[in-house]
Amino acid sequence: MDLLATILAATAAVELLSALIFAFAYVRRPAERDFGVGAFLCMAAAMHTVGSLLAAGAADAGAALVDDRVAWMGLIVMQPLAVHFSYVYRGLRPRWTILALPYALALVFAVLDVRGLLHDPAGAVPRASGLVAATTEALRHVAPLGPLGTAAYGGAVAASTLMLVAVARSYLGGRREALAVVVGSTVLLATNLNDLAVAAGVLSTGYLVDAGLGAFVVGIVTMPSSRYALATQELERRTRELRTRSRELRRSYEDLRATQEELVKKEQLAVVGELAAVIAHEVRNPLAIIGNAVAGLRKPVISREDHDTLLTILDEEANRLNRLVSDLLRYARPVNIQRQQLSVADLLARALGLIGAERASIRTELRVECNEGRVWGDANLLRQVFENLVDNAVQAMGGSGALTVRLRASSEDGVDGIAVDIVDTGEGMDTQVRSRARDPFFTTRPSGTGLGLAIVDRIVDAHGGTFVIDSHAGEGTTVTVFLPHGSASEPPRSRAPRQSSTPSRGERASGA
Repeated sequence: MDLLATILAATAAVELLSALIFAFAYVRRPAERDFGVGAFLCMAAAMHTVGSLLAAGAADAGAALVDDRVAWMGLIVMQPLAVHFSYVYRGLRPRWTILALPYALALVFAVLDVRGLLHDPAGAVPRASGLVAATTEALRHVAPLGPLGTAAYGGAVAASTLMLVAVARSYLGGRREALAVVVGSTVLLATNLNDLAVAAGVLSTGYLVDAGLGAFVVGIVTMPSSRYALATQELERRTRELRTRSRELRRSYEDLRATQEELVKKEQLAVVGELAAVIAHEVRNPLAIIGNAVAGLRKPVISREDHDTLLTILDEEANRLNRLVSDLLRYARPVNIQRQQLSVADLLARALGLIGAERASIRTELRVECNEGRVWGDANLLRQVFENLVDNAVQAMGGSGALTVRLRASSEDGVDGIAVDIVDTGEGMDTQVRSRARDPFFTTRPSGTGLGLAIVDRIVDAHGGTFVIDSHAGEGTTVTVFLPHGSASEPPRSRAPRQSSTPSRGERASGA
């Protein structure tokens, strides 16, 4: 019996250690519910093995029968745990309406075992194990089972079968870690079938369930390490895949950057070409007029009146070219803001004061509707903005009309500031003209350069403000400039891309 005791003691030690491993793994990762059930499985298996060890070393038949009941208690408890384990191993949430049956049957057999109804007490003898049964005499030294004990082995066979089917399906579904569990479940089922046949008197090989339990516990205890190994392999695979994709992304980025640089160069050339064409067109007309005037002055006979007219034309066209060059330089020059605290009301009053005497029939009004009309900005640049806008409004009204300039407190996107509304009663703009009002070199005036509003837009943007045009054909124009209060060191805030103007009243009414 020394060899049997040694084997059973070693098996019990493995099962207890496995229970500790599963318990520790479950505490670390509660989401792995099969680890928690596996801990109880290993404890039940250890209980059976310890009972078998005690029964094998019992001095008399009565003590052997009591120890055998302990072993049977472990085997009985293990059956519903095996079904429960197979359920959660497949990743299913426990449904107690299904698990109630095996746990109820286990409770019934546990009560029968406590009352000693699984064995035949009349024929009880010291128990031997098929693990070390080498002679016919040793095979007879088995505590005989009654019909209920045989039925209990049938339940063990059923539970082992269900567990084997579940883990086999998991293995076939791609969970390679389940291979060791499948082997252990197969060995356990085989030993349970053997023990059922021995209990029924069909075989005389001896009880082998201890060997099956040991193989099963060894199989399931490999789960944590197998999952770790599989997770490590998957991580390495994904790392290699990520590294490959990173290299591909880097190459794509380099290609994209090269393409973008080439596109930028082509776009710059296109912009330069378009600008050159526009400038050439704007310059050619005055030059042609100047050329014609010079040709007229070279005539041998010319009246004094024609002479003065041609000189006036030369003067006007030269001034026109000078304005074009000045506006072009002003538009192309970077906007460098020299911040100082200034009064916007003073700038507006100055802009209104520049309206010439020939336009005295235009009624002007300055409304200051806020107490704090000061901002941090560049006085020279903002003066250009308001003088340009006032001049545009005056020209749009011709010789008469009403020009109202309103200064009020406002805020945009949570930023406090002031808003300036410049309202005229001129001819207004239709949708097409309004949409192109900010475009460089676009103008509806014969003497205009088309850079005024483009310059205004750049200056307002550099101050972190917004510039909106609300105009309707025949109904006048309202230009609104928003400027944040800012600070002495505050950089201009970036603004979201905006449309060239607000929609007309007709467009808003139609939901366009």
